[in-house]
Amino acid sequence: MTDRNHPDAQLVHQALTEQLKVHVRVRDQGSALDGTQLAELAGVIPALKAFGDKQFHTVRAVLDWDHQIPSQFSLLRILACYTAQDAERLDAVLADRDEEINETNLYPEFDVPDFSDIDASENYVALLRPGSTSVDDFRFMSTWRKQVTASVAEQAVATVKAYPGYAHVAENRTGEGLGGPVVIGWTPPCLAETTGWAIEVWLLTEFDGQTGKARVFMVDLEEGSVTREFDTDVQLA
Repeated sequence: MTDRNHPDAQLVHQALTEQLKVHVRVRDQGSALDGTQLAELAGVIPALKAFGDKQFHTVRAVLDWDHQIPSQFSLLRILACYTAQDAERLDAVLADRDEEINETNLYPEFDVPDFSDIDASENYVALLRPGSTSVDDFRFMSTWRKQVTASVAEQAVATVKAYPGYAHVAENRTGEGLGGPVVIGWTPPCLAETTGWAIEVWLLTEFDGQTGKARVFMVDLEEGSVTREFDTDVQLA
């Protein structure tokens, strides 16, 4: 896993402790974090490392709202850019969204936009309780994670099938026609518990046509091993 002294992790720490943007609806509900809490949050958020041989040029962090009053959750969005040009574009989009929010923020009962659907080189989202530094969930959200070459996907699936725990899971599935392992995409070291980026593979264990469960396997390609496995909920989009 990534060292917190890694330059990429340090940029994330700086974005959280010194440059955090807070949605007005989070601030109005008294859920903005003070300096001590921000330092705590920066220590809780996993240490990030850019994909492959990339490196972070700029990182922005936004504490976003959940469109509920009172809010049930706050969403911490970490937006990392590889280049100055990408950072300039991101800052322009954030400024436009700020203006849109300010123009529509007339009354508390009126809905206003959030900071979702803003693409950076890498996008992460942490789910927090309002005013808390405890992270309920942390996910890598970039759409490009699905861009896995056929050879890499085949290697990941072969590694999963050779993993001792796979046969047990496969034999104890409920239902028919659940298919074989499915490559979900790239996943960062902090989530795969690896030193480099890994591949996330799912195996459906139950599904009723709308909802179900899957066993998740994190595959370290360099080591040719499964480093982590857990269950997750599945819902048809």
